[in-house]
Amino acid sequence: MIELHLVLKAPPNKTQTLIAALQALAKSARVAPGCIAVEVYKTVAVPRYICYDEMWESEAALRGMIASRHFSQLAALMELASEPPACEFR
Repeated sequence: MIELHLVLKAPPNKTQTLIAALQALAKSARVAPGCIAVEVYKTVAVPRYICYDEMWESEAALRGMIASRHFSQLAALMELASEPPACEFR
């Protein structure tokens, strides 16, 4: 299993908008071949920080997602963050 972990800081007054966009993206990811789970959540310590996690069954499945329109949409949402996002593959 391989995980994409993303942390975004939402611009002021845009947290709910960004969460809604990530939830819509998560809905489409959940039906993609090889996707095990997707989670969208806010941190407790700093409410404007939003976490987005995707779990994939294999590196090949993850690479397929990265080559898709889905990842382009995710990258566009990353551009909306008020500071550079943190992105990890685990």
